[in-house]
Parts: sequence; C-alpha cells; structure tokens
Amino acid sequence: MNEPLLMQNQEGALNQDTFAQKEFINLKNKFGLKYAIETGTCLGYTTDFLCDNYEKVHTVEINEKYLNFALNNRLNKRDNVLVYIGSSANTLIKMIKDLPEQENIFIFLDAHWGQHCPLKEELKQIKESKIKPVIAIHDFVVPNHPELGFDSINGQPFNFEWLKDDFDSIYGEGEYDYYYNSESVGAKRGIIYITPKN
Repeated sequence: MNEPLLMQNQEGALNQDTFAQKEFINLKNKFGLKYAIETGTCLGYTTDFLCDNYEKVHTVEINEKYLNFALNNRLNKRDNVLVYIGSSANTLIKMIKDLPEQENIFIFLDAHWGQHCPLKEELKQIKESKIKPVIAIHDFVVPNHPELGFDSINGQPFNFEWLKDDFDSIYGEGEYDYYYNSESVGAKRGIIYITPKN
C-alpha cells in the first residue's frame, strides 16, 4: 500500500518541525518524563519519534486505514508502543490508566482534523484521571506569530482563552505554566505547552 498524501511535510515527526522535536526532548529531560500519550497517530511519524525517546508510548487513531499503514510501515518493529483504534474523545482516560504508573506522563494532543475536534473531551478525561501531566497541543494560536498555522472549530480558533477553564480544572487555577513555540520549520504550526508548577 502506497503512503496516502494527507498534508505537506508529513514525512517526519511533527510535520518535520525540528524545533518542536527538540522541545519535546527538553520537556522529557526537565520533568523526568517516562511515558508519552499521543492522540492522532495518523501515519505514525510522530509516534515513531516518541518511541525513540520514551519508555512507553500509547497512541490512538480514529482512521483505521491510516492506523494500519502506520502499524505495517512504521511501528511494526516497536515493542514499546500500544496502539488504540477509535476516538480519543472516549479513549484517552483508558490510555492513561493502562500505563504502568500515572506519573511522569507527557500528553500530545493532535487528534483534531477537519470537523473532528475532541480537544475539550480530551482535556475533560485528563481532569477525570486526576493526573497533572505535561501537555502539548498542536495547531494552536501563537500570539504575535501569524506565520504559525492553527486550527479552529465552528469559527473558534484554538487559543488559550477557549481552553483556560479546562486547564484550570486539571491543574488548579494558577498552578500551571504555559508557553508557546516561536520558531518552527516544516509545516510551521503553532504549539502550546502546559506544565504543572509542582
């Protein structure tokens, strides 16, 4: 099966964004992260990168065709990845609970595509799991950086104000820090990073 062409810069982790790749590794080292969860496996490039850098990776994809391609061409030799088929909107909490422990977790939210946007449901499940992970969300509005692409749903851009209440419910108001990427290559997409204060 030939690789489906889904987007520009698809042949590489984080759409070939080496700045984001470095930041993912920086966060892992800074916070002592051992496990990674990814929503939106797609063709498996970012999953493969996470497998190189984390002890255990859990990933979920709603599109069976894309998932099978990732499994057959990229993840079939990995012994540290657990793959789920379905929507992250109702799978994420199971992915968290299936990890060996519920600490030292990095969660990359990237399952939004077109009119499929489970972000709010994903964050609700993180709250219900009672963990305080490091979170990165792809395709996010970066203030003062219009060159960095972002997504929206029903006219609502992916921005901090939209999700602030969700972040507050996970960490507690004022109990987390957040920042954005300011440099990007490849597809040049915005990213927000949320980290617990304690």
